[in-house]
Amino acid sequence: MGEDAAALRAGGRGLSDPWADSVGVRPRTTERHIAVHKRLVLAFAVSIVALLAVTMLAVLLSLRFDECGASAAPGADGRPASFPEGGGNASLPGPARRNHHAGGDSLQPEPGGVGTPETPSAPPPSEEEREQRPPWTQLRLSGHLKPLHYNLMLTAFMENFTFSGEVNVEIACRNATRYVVLHASRVAVEKVQVAEDRAAGAVPVAGFFLYPQTQVLVVVLNRTLDAQRNYNLKIIYNALIENELLGFFRSSYVLHGERRFLGVTQFSPTHARKAFPCFDEPIYKATFKISIKHQATYLSLSNMPVETSVFEEDGWVTDHFSQTPLMSTYYLAWAICNFTYRETTTRSGVVVSIFSLMMFLDTVYFLTLITNNYL
Repeated sequence: MGEDAAALRAGGRGLSDPWADSVGVRPRTTERHIAVHKRLVLAFAVSIVALLAVTMLAVLLSLRFDECGASAAPGADGRPASFPEGGGNASLPGPARRNHHAGGDSLQPEPGGVGTPETPSAPPPSEEEREQRPPWTQLRLSGHLKPLHYNLMLTAFMENFTFSGEVNVEIACRNATRYVVLHASRVAVEKVQVAEDRAAGAVPVAGFFLYPQTQVLVVVLNRTLDAQRNYNLKIIYNALIENELLGFFRSSYVLHGERRFLGVTQFSPTHARKAFPCFDEPIYKATFKISIKHQATYLSLSNMPVETSVFEEDGWVTDHFSQTPLMSTYYLAWAICNFTYRETTTRSGVVVSIFSLMMFLDTVYFLTLITNNYL
């Protein structure tokens, strides 16, 4: 009795040792672990279901995209399936949208139109299939037209780094074609005209559009150009003097604490198209005659010497340069700057001119004179 009373006074722990050994208390931490495991399994199941749903949606969208590309594939006549027959707007390519300008209709391509890329597993197209594809979707120019001479007139606005241009290209038509396709990139074309000669008059232009995928300008005509005849292509455009080292770009330097700017060109290998619409492939050689209009505080340079300079009352001057030899577009160059120069003539009669900053010119000129003594 005494032992039982003592056990009861000890807080109810009066069970005998056999009872204490047979009774096991279930820890509460095990229940918490089971609840956490159930939540993890449920979250994993939900993520699997979401992944399956996203995969099914991606497959459906891919099938839909393939159907849209197939509907816009070029037809048997080499034009897009949506290219309508007939006159008026029917003469314009289907995958282009109209943009009215003062001198013509500018068309911009819509995404998903012509030029749907082929799958890697598809066999390469045959020569006949390549001829049936629209010429503006091909990586190389078709060769139906050949440039003979460029007459390029530029006006540079160095205060806001823009320029406007007018290029007249004399082209020879080798094969009859209804499209004039040449390179152009990062230029805004305002007007396009095509003419044969004064007697035949102008060739009606249905419209034109830029195709950025292959960096070309496409001029759609209302009639076919005749083979073995020459035509004149006139394009009026404007663009930015870019802030990169390609095309017609700008640079700057600091002289006596003042930052000054200049505009120069880098056309090699395929960046002349960023400065003016042209046949920008090395095989298309032609002659060039350049005219540059700029503020009188600047001077202009090009491949050839200046023939004449026309000064205007509003502080502008136009420099007309001599015609270049037959050459590719990437050989063409010009610069607009306010450098000064020194000039000398070699023993063989070659005139050597050096343009530089005034602070460096005397040293460079001295070194040039020393070099010329050994020419």
